[in-house]
Amino acid sequence: MKKVIALTSLLSLLACSSASAIGISIDPLGLSPEGIYTLWLDGMNEEFDSIDLTVVGEGVELLNPDSGLNGFVPRGPGDPFTYINVMLSAPTTFPGGQGWSLVANEATPAGIRVAGGPLGAKIDTTAPLFLANVMVPLRGTFCARMTVVNDGQTIAEVQASNSFACIPEPTTLSLTGLTLLGFVCAGRR
Repeated sequence: MKKVIALTSLLSLLACSSASAIGISIDPLGLSPEGIYTLWLDGMNEEFDSIDLTVVGEGVELLNPDSGLNGFVPRGPGDPFTYINVMLSAPTTFPGGQGWSLVANEATPAGIRVAGGPLGAKIDTTAPLFLANVMVPLRGTFCARMTVVNDGQTIAEVQASNSFACIPEPTTLSLTGLTLLGFVCAGRR
């Protein structure tokens, strides 16, 4: 029994990447009958240079994927429209602008994808960073997945949802499978 538990623990440790506190926070806004959510990057003072964020409606279309401007002024956190271009805006022209270089910047009713980072610099993670506003139909759900990269190496893969609709990341599936395997082996003895 002890050998099975030790083996399961060892396999679980090997299946997991290094622990990271990086995450996505979701703030729901009660501005309309639709579900409006603001997404934030919680970097927790980790060091990295780029992100790849994808937001997909789970069985629904996002209601406002391309409404990034309001009279040529970028919409900021809490505005009832999706805005992913705050990363492109220079800090001198838009408060909260990041001035990043983006390699992906797509917005359709099926989903939003933004990838990039500051050229030759690290992302400032001393405070939560505004990523996007997402609007879904009443009782609609979405899943946000983000890959965090530093010097070409993936350091974290995180996800968040306004429900429990996200498919678990591979590490979570591995841990669940190894735990079940441990229980089955222990039960047979």
